[in-house]
Amino acid sequence: MKKLRLGVFLALVFLVFNLSVFGETKEYSSDAPGKKIPPLAKTANDPELVNGHVYPFWGPVCMRYTYSVVYKDKEGRPPQYVKIYFNGRMIDMTPAFDQSAADKESYQQGVRYEYKFVPNKIGPNFYYFEASNGLGKARASIIESPDNGPVLFESDFSQNEVGLIDVRQKKKIFSYPTNKSWVEQVAFSANGRYFAAKTSTNIILFATEKPEKPVWEYKLETPGQTGDMVGGVALSADGSVVAAATHGKIIVFDKTSNRPRWEGEVGKQGLKIAVSADGRYLAAVVSSADEKNTNANTLVFWETKNKKPLWRFFNIANIHDLDISANGDFLAAATGCPDRRAYIFSKNSNQPLMKSRMLTYDSPVQKARITADGSLAAFTTDGGPQSSLVYLFKKSSPQPIWQFKESSLRAGRSLAMTPDGQYIAAANMKGSLYLFSKENNIPLKHWQFPSSFGALGISSDGRLIAAGGTDKKIYLLDQKTDEKTEIVFNEFVDTLDVSADGRYVVAGTGASPYFFEEILGVDRDKIYRCETVIEPTPKFNVSDEQAKPVKTERVKFPGVLTGIGFLISFLFLCGYLAAVKLNLLRKEKENLIKVDKKIAIFLAVLSGGLLILTLIFAFFNRFDNNRFQDQKQIGSGGVCGNNLCEPDWGETKQTCPKDCSAGD
Repeated sequence: MKKLRLGVFLALVFLVFNLSVFGETKEYSSDAPGKKIPPLAKTANDPELVNGHVYPFWGPVCMRYTYSVVYKDKEGRPPQYVKIYFNGRMIDMTPAFDQSAADKESYQQGVRYEYKFVPNKIGPNFYYFEASNGLGKARASIIESPDNGPVLFESDFSQNEVGLIDVRQKKKIFSYPTNKSWVEQVAFSANGRYFAAKTSTNIILFATEKPEKPVWEYKLETPGQTGDMVGGVALSADGSVVAAATHGKIIVFDKTSNRPRWEGEVGKQGLKIAVSADGRYLAAVVSSADEKNTNANTLVFWETKNKKPLWRFFNIANIHDLDISANGDFLAAATGCPDRRAYIFSKNSNQPLMKSRMLTYDSPVQKARITADGSLAAFTTDGGPQSSLVYLFKKSSPQPIWQFKESSLRAGRSLAMTPDGQYIAAANMKGSLYLFSKENNIPLKHWQFPSSFGALGISSDGRLIAAGGTDKKIYLLDQKTDEKTEIVFNEFVDTLDVSADGRYVVAGTGASPYFFEEILGVDRDKIYRCETVIEPTPKFNVSDEQAKPVKTERVKFPGVLTGIGFLISFLFLCGYLAAVKLNLLRKEKENLIKVDKKIAIFLAVLSGGLLILTLIFAFFNRFDNNRFQDQKQIGSGGVCGNNLCEPDWGETKQTCPKDCSAGD
């Protein structure tokens, strides 16, 4: 059993562990490095290990990857050791600075340790971190089994594209290059007249008949990083409503303009999104979690005419996928660990109509699809013990109508269903593609391909099935005639959609669904010579000095001095006016002193100015104190609250939920 969690720093959000977008994922193998590790006994003297991760999280072989973790001890005790468990071996890690510079306060705030690795072979690398202060121990990047990373590929994913296929012509008729930007999702309007794409940098709306010039393009204010694997796009049936999930926002457009109808702030990330066919309702998964549980994301439901949500649903786990019925009355959602359930909701309440039992032993329920009337919903899982590839539910019962279990127990990361639920297609990461009817769990069709499938679509009548994956091809299957057509793309196909009439298929490329399995089509026995080591883009534009333990200092504004000055000048003003008005100097009536306007105005302006400065300095001192407390909490130099998750400075979901809000 292997718990593979994704820590995505490139605003990577991913996903399986502290910085993951959709949380945990499992791959099952008998490899020793992925075995279950007995937990440590907890003591009052345990140190802390925070933000264990590898950077870059993905890339080619022969690149230098850095595993790092931040060691902290509340008493300032130095570590007896900091080690990385790496593919079955315990290896000493080294501090990222001259250790002689560390002192008690440094270890209280956090000290970063590193291990560098240059892989010469494509395959998994299992790891976790362990440290001891001589009295207690701590681990990171492990729940029950080690993390996996980096994810290694042969391609550098620099030729990504959005491609439009004419099914009748059996060819790709249009390609829109997105280059290094992964295509996070593509979607058709049900009438087939429009399709949209969400990349890590843009939202683009196309007219199917004239795709060469986009109807409009919207450039994200906060673009994502390649490999973020977050965000999405959805259209109403007629294309009049376009909605997108992006970094920090849900954005709703009209098809006529790239000026948003409204934008809703949703924490750090918008993850998944769905729009009802009539365009009236919108559901999305966002990373703004319940304040009591920052390790989960949230399901939110809106009317598209109003950015104020109708309701929110908080869960103890990440919500991996959602789908909405045609009129928006019902929606389906799938959750990850530790919940691992299927849900069906009504638009009227955040209380589930249907909540299944746990569908897997320790892996996510991955995909969800619901019929147009909301009566049926299908789900796939990431496999493993006590799980099935596909489940079919009625909205009225927590017991599945049927379930389909494979002997391989592989992850099902692609699912499609016709609007009436008559046909359901599901594919796994070992190239198996199945077609079912809603009547029972006996496959109507079973195809086998040399590709790991992460993208799947079906026409409304169920005749056309389109599947895309790691062999850089889209397979068009006619279930009536068994005719197969192959369309070649530049990179892995990770998202696609089929027009309702089956006339067109739109697809986008990237690697989002393929991070956690041993994908098909890769030569895992090839050893690369690595005569030249690729150095990754620096994670931070900082000097070596900034990698040392940072003494968190506060900026003090002279509020006390200005406050004292205000009191003195105000007392002078009051004393002067009292002395004159009340004749405190006991002058004779004929010698009474009159108020000198120049003196009064000077003292009034002086005291008023000092009062304003005192209030301003008090505000900034309080703001800086809050910032100081956040910095002191996270450890070694990060700024909690600057909308950047800075893991090398110790920021995590626990220490800085403001910035690191994506959950497992």
